[in-house]
Amino acid sequence: MSAVKKKSASTEPLTALEGISHLTGKAFFQALCKLLSEQYGADIAYISQLSDDHMTARTLAHYENGASKPATDYPLDLTPCWETANKRGCFYGSAVRETYSADTYLEEHEIEGYIGLPLMGEDLKRSEGTLIAMSKTPVEEDGLLHQVMKLARSRAQAELIHTKHENKLKETISQALLLNYSKSMFMANIGHELRTPLGAMVGYASLIRDGQADKTTISTYANNICSSGEELLALIGDIMSLAMLEISDETSKKEKFDLLDIARTGRRLIQQQAGSKNLAVSAATRSDALIVHGDAGHTKKALMNILSNAVKYTSKGKIEIVVEADGEGNARLSVIDSGVGMSEAEITKATEPLGTFTHAYDMHQEGAGLGLPITALLMERQGGKLLIESEKGKGTKAHLIFPRELVHEEEGDFI
Repeated sequence: MSAVKKKSASTEPLTALEGISHLTGKAFFQALCKLLSEQYGADIAYISQLSDDHMTARTLAHYENGASKPATDYPLDLTPCWETANKRGCFYGSAVRETYSADTYLEEHEIEGYIGLPLMGEDLKRSEGTLIAMSKTPVEEDGLLHQVMKLARSRAQAELIHTKHENKLKETISQALLLNYSKSMFMANIGHELRTPLGAMVGYASLIRDGQADKTTISTYANNICSSGEELLALIGDIMSLAMLEISDETSKKEKFDLLDIARTGRRLIQQQAGSKNLAVSAATRSDALIVHGDAGHTKKALMNILSNAVKYTSKGKIEIVVEADGEGNARLSVIDSGVGMSEAEITKATEPLGTFTHAYDMHQEGAGLGLPITALLMERQGGKLLIESEKGKGTKAHLIFPRELVHEEEGDFI
């Protein structure tokens, strides 16, 4: 592309700048770069915002060969832009390519003269952007191009600060809207889940009240009412637990406890529920205690959540509780089932806070999907984590993992 013929440079830089003073933000940046290029001799002019580590920058406005260019990211290392950002500016009247021979951009565009001014942040101590002008011919220090850039610098700094605040505000508003939407969807889903057991309870109770049930069916209806009530109580408990964990910054207890004791308790508490579905609950034998530093209460709740899921979503087969130290010294309390399983995408969705299950589990039994998010939070609060391994149709392995710095092994048994 042939070089654009530039207009005669104005001898009154301030007058030229007044012509774009009514513009703000990106419009001002674009107009300034165009002005520097078309009236004051710059072949390339751009304004960039620096990354926090001053290693890269992103153009906010870029004018080259008579046209605006799209925003782009570029590295600062081994370029005069790094000098501009970190040494309060730089000026090369000529031979800039000789100093920065590794800068392929300068070579490609045959740049000879370079002017770079930093755009400082609010504290005026650290640069947050750059104002750059390049020329294929030598440039004069304090020539018209340099003078215009110096005059425009303060305004460009103010616009950059304003742009950063505006973008931050937009991001905050966007996150607030997204959170509000997520909570609205969560409440809508929970409303559906609450109506299901409530509808069953009211329906069966109405049949009994209206005398539409004989003595035989009354007992059946009463059992159905109790089952729906238990489901409702469990759901409400999950909602309350998740809400408290989401908003509370309280730290978990730091105490020593044996994962084998937690496993014994979990097996004892889940046996009746598993027995109603003819599922066997077994435990891998371990002769030594596995002591961890954490919150025994949180761990017990986490274990019961994954055990309940295992029973709920396993129609046949068995459930196994395993306590072990892995090869890296981490402690694991695992629940292995032969249930319906999940895909990777479903695992990710299932463990998201305020998320709901939308996978194979729902084909078997409705549920709000709160157990795993709560379990993940219970583990995070005590320095551990939840890890799930699963494959559709081949069961699930759910691991409560304590990192090795929280593990202290002592002798004991697991009966």
